[in-house]
Amino acid sequence: MTNALASSSTAREHGGIAGIAGSPVGSAILMPFGPAHIAAIEARGLDPELLERHGVGASNRLAGDAIGIPFFSEGVRVATKYRTLTGDKKFTQDAGGRQILWNVDCLRDDTLQAEPLIITEGELDALAAIQAGYPRTVSVPCGAPSTMTEGKGPKYNFLDEAADLLKNVKEIILAVDGDGPGANLLHDLSLRLGRQRCKWVQYPQECKDLNDALRRYGARGVQETLRRAQWCKVDGLYRLSELPPIDPPKAYDIGMMGLWEHYRIRKGDFAVVTGLPGHGKSSFVNEICCRMAQKHQFNTVFASFEQSPQVDHRRALRSYYAEKLEITMSPDERKKADAWIDERFGFIVPDEDDDVTLTWFLEHAAAAVIRYGADIVVVDPWNEMDHTRPQDMSLTEYVGFAIKQFKKFARKYNVHLIVVAHPAKMLRTKDGKYPVPGLYDISDSAHWSNKADMGIVVHREDLISSKETKIRVVKSRYHSQIGRPGEVRGLWDESKTRYLITDDGTMQG
Repeated sequence: MTNALASSSTAREHGGIAGIAGSPVGSAILMPFGPAHIAAIEARGLDPELLERHGVGASNRLAGDAIGIPFFSEGVRVATKYRTLTGDKKFTQDAGGRQILWNVDCLRDDTLQAEPLIITEGELDALAAIQAGYPRTVSVPCGAPSTMTEGKGPKYNFLDEAADLLKNVKEIILAVDGDGPGANLLHDLSLRLGRQRCKWVQYPQECKDLNDALRRYGARGVQETLRRAQWCKVDGLYRLSELPPIDPPKAYDIGMMGLWEHYRIRKGDFAVVTGLPGHGKSSFVNEICCRMAQKHQFNTVFASFEQSPQVDHRRALRSYYAEKLEITMSPDERKKADAWIDERFGFIVPDEDDDVTLTWFLEHAAAAVIRYGADIVVVDPWNEMDHTRPQDMSLTEYVGFAIKQFKKFARKYNVHLIVVAHPAKMLRTKDGKYPVPGLYDISDSAHWSNKADMGIVVHREDLISSKETKIRVVKSRYHSQIGRPGEVRGLWDESKTRYLITDDGTMQG
């Protein structure tokens, strides 16, 4: 492979500065530097011989101390840019010249692959980096944009030309100018090249580019500037020391005897509760929310698509609060219970014409959390929502997507999200009983088991002869924080609308 210095030397051997092989038609003749050119170059801290080795020469295309800067690709001159060195900056270039990275041939040099790639906004800044010991340096051919373009449009075609040469570069330092257009160029280049491999620089005081750093502080100024380059920010990527401190989420005791070992409520978690119809899923969830309201002043929002808030929920919540059936409560007891319900509970109730899609629910749940200060959000049941999905998404993929949205919602709004989901239809065993369902039995997808933070099965062996209920925690993602899988047994007390947890056959409150 041929590096950039060799490319320039080879080009000069074909005719010197005055006529480089492969020059575009109409390109001006480059001449040796005169005293004024040398003085202007040295005033910038640059070595005139270094510029000559890269094919740079004096030019009469512009008045005064103008120079021509040739662009080479595989040793062939394909374009030339012209500029003045002092006074008002003036630029021009050859008509029909290719827009490529200046010094692009350094990317073809296998001996430089371990070096970071420096990309500058101007060729003189690139020469400053090369002079400071960074030979793997290129410059954009057309300066910086006045506005950000997100790396789109023909202005960045030079990146497409060098795509194969750039694809395996692991570290890129974007040493663009420290001004507004430079910031635009930094943004665009980092998007096109990938922020994960790009760094940006901060210049020494009173410097806006590498040539300034060289002129004021010499090669060491350039070296220190590049050594201090910082990685471009990539959202979601941090050192531990860069992350803000957070309090670990608190795990709350539900207050149901025996359940502490297996199920502790923590905001930000996603729980799924399943069980056969009529086996007590909703009653268990209602009791959990009531206990949390009384014990920890938690607020709950119910999205209950099989229960009427004005009838079913009010009856259950009134009865729990008063520890007696609603029909036996006095008007004053009902008034106090209703005040408690209004303080601690909210309800998401669709209109008759509403399609209760995932998006509809998430929008209403977000509003409920903000307005009612919800700590718990309940979906009961999942199966009654309108599960419209894209045609190219399978049902399993849709369920996985929905659970992901539930989990994101729980974390974003810092709530404990409970979804009640029916299992698929199950057949009785030979003894006439239904088998105990698991999370994998929930309709539509195994994602319910795989993705839940907490999974609970509520099951009664015999709905007719016994009221004993198994409350089985079958999934816990964080054993030390929210409990280990296990089981408690309870008897449903209809008069008090709560479970009485049993231990060795003795009912306990």
